[in-house]
Amino acid sequence: MAKTAPDLLETIFADGHKPVRKVGRGMYHSGQAISFPTNKVGSGIVRARSALMADGLLHLDTDPNVVHLSPYPMEVAYWSTFDGETPAKRDHIPDMAILLRGGDVVFIDYVPLLEQIETRRFRNRVVERVRHFREEFDAAYVVHDERSIRIEPRLSNLRLMWTHRARRTEPASLAHARQIIREAGLPVSIRAIADKADFARQAIIWEDDEAPTVVVETNLIFTAVMQLAMRGEVRLDLGKRLTLDSMIFEVAA
Repeated sequence: MAKTAPDLLETIFADGHKPVRKVGRGMYHSGQAISFPTNKVGSGIVRARSALMADGLLHLDTDPNVVHLSPYPMEVAYWSTFDGETPAKRDHIPDMAILLRGGDVVFIDYVPLLEQIETRRFRNRVVERVRHFREEFDAAYVVHDERSIRIEPRLSNLRLMWTHRARRTEPASLAHARQIIREAGLPVSIRAIADKADFARQAIIWEDDEAPTVVVETNLIFTAVMQLAMRGEVRLDLGKRLTLDSMIFEVAA
């Protein structure tokens, strides 16, 4: 019995779903296949087929509105033409499907701008895929390239946020730091909260030392702010470079 569109969409986001395209080392773009760790897939890893796609995953993994990812989710056959007139079926595997917090689904391809320009009838194929995913699955389809993925300082900010993502093990004081931020009157700078917190810096006690050594590179308040932003509990201005002096804002209702 054929599956309905809702059944298929539910299947591609199931923990046991396997990507229909295998991306191995050196495939597609020589040396650029990248393993991207994320908690938004059951396997914990997405194999990005290019550096552009890996940068795109930074956007998805730090976006609190994206709740689940499905890499290379399915192969579809959609109506196209060979010459603008003769009907033909084309097969396609999108790079990614994402499930949004409100239940909407978006299919994404990551295609460099130069490749789009050099591919004959590329825009027509995008229009055809948009129509197919809308009519068959009530879902959106988009193509992302450098113009949307690599805007600065947004991309660098997302990369910084991602390095502070929650781990399976973390110091108990980090949970305390998140709670302090939740209780702070916003807007306020990260530094203003950190300066008042007596545990913002982590310290290490080395063997035979009498006093702990402060690790100046760490700041639990900064890490906690990044995590809360990725959870959608606070908002940051990603159009400016993130520093200790960045402001923390409430999320608009």
